[in-house]
Amino acid sequence: MIVHVHLKGEPELLITLSSEELEKCREFSYECAKNQQQIEFGQSDTAARGVTEIGRDNLIGKVAEVAFSKMMMEKYDIPVHLDFSYYPRGLWDAQDATINGWRIDVKGTRKGGKWLLVEWSKLNFRKKEGKLSHLYVMASVMWNRTDETPARQVDIVGCASLRKLLPNVPTTKVLRKGDFIPNTKTRLQADNYAIHFSDLFKDWNAVVGEITSNKPFAASDYPNPYSIE
Repeated sequence: MIVHVHLKGEPELLITLSSEELEKCREFSYECAKNQQQIEFGQSDTAARGVTEIGRDNLIGKVAEVAFSKMMMEKYDIPVHLDFSYYPRGLWDAQDATINGWRIDVKGTRKGGKWLLVEWSKLNFRKKEGKLSHLYVMASVMWNRTDETPARQVDIVGCASLRKLLPNVPTTKVLRKGDFIPNTKTRLQADNYAIHFSDLFKDWNAVVGEITSNKPFAASDYPNPYSIE
């Protein structure tokens, strides 16, 4: 189900997941956590995370993916295959979603977060693989913080092109490891590009028109973020 509501003048695109969809995400996320690394992506000097924390983070991301897939099918009749395969430690899925050759990374955060964060280490990793995402989609997952479980609604907040993830873009911030996420008390454990939700592109009709009518731009010339400091 897709519902458009307006809060403080900003449209929300709310997707409602079924109880069965949530349970599938939960089972997958915590099973995957058993085989995943316990440190942040590419950050060997950060504190190890427990299986419960890894599972929770997986769950936020997987719920976001399912919501994006559901939105594309219900609103645009575009099927998006999602990967529910289990990978051994040290291996990762290739991409969250692919549409007409466009590689799409779906990012999720619990309700309350206000920033799309993209880790430099992941950009570096994907560049070496030749699999950089062309588009980054942001989803805000409604969350019950008392028992650390997702609610059924997800807000598909907006998106940003890979071309926006550069230090000379006015709406993009460079946040280094140890910096606070703006207006929060949360320190980052990795270097990131950050875009506030208010600066994300929100015209999904335009986005879908672009990715279904045109082949993706070449991502091979995207600069390694560590090389342009």
